[in-house]
Amino acid sequence: VSVWHWWLLTDLFFFFFFQLTIIFKNFQECVDQKMYHAETDELPAAFADGSKNGGDRHGANTLRIIEKVPGQHVEIQARYIGTTIVVRQVGRYLTFAVRMPDEVVNSVEDQDSQDLYLCLHGCPANQRIDFRTFRAHTVESQAQGRGKPGGALHGFTYKTAMAKCKEHLPVEDMYFHSCVFDLLSSGDINFTLAAFYALEDVKVLHSNKDKHHIFERDMRLGNTSHKGSCSVLLLLLNLLVLALWTEGCLAHL
Repeated sequence: VSVWHWWLLTDLFFFFFFQLTIIFKNFQECVDQKMYHAETDELPAAFADGSKNGGDRHGANTLRIIEKVPGQHVEIQARYIGTTIVVRQVGRYLTFAVRMPDEVVNSVEDQDSQDLYLCLHGCPANQRIDFRTFRAHTVESQAQGRGKPGGALHGFTYKTAMAKCKEHLPVEDMYFHSCVFDLLSSGDINFTLAAFYALEDVKVLHSNKDKHHIFERDMRLGNTSHKGSCSVLLLLLNLLVLALWTEGCLAHL
């Protein structure tokens, strides 16, 4: 999976344009090589060659595309490798989530010399947001600017951003905090739905309900490493927490 995003920063406004390319390699007698490509406002329900399955081979139907909501929600099932990929467009932003067996994730890393594996290691440390520091800085800045023009970032204070995110995300987990961060950074309420759908995708993809919510303490203790028979990779490309300090990101599965 290759993911490219660009950002432009002007007076704290962020503008994103996204592309997502997924390549399923030729696999034994099951499927032909297939490529899926999506961009903002172009979420196709077919592979690049117009087909909706793995080709003409015996196991072609073990790879297929299912359109859940036209132009908004697509699911790609690769049953021959036990993998499901969910791609969504929410507002102007793309998100995707991947459920993949540990064996497949580890075999990809063993065969490739690339260092960036979001499935196993998460985002690089220098691209992560410290939510506690961000919250403290935001509250302090808004307290100093209270009563002055521009005291609220893009129409939201920290409290109003929390209230807005609570409408869809009552549990204060990492999805909730990402939602708050994005509202304060961009002012775009689409981020509330993006974070909500991200959590909903995890609920569908991960059978262990104890793994649905990720909390800051889990991140600090390293308890969010993927264990067991399946790994669930959730890449919120629309969330600034993953995209703030980089112009392009290439993720390999």
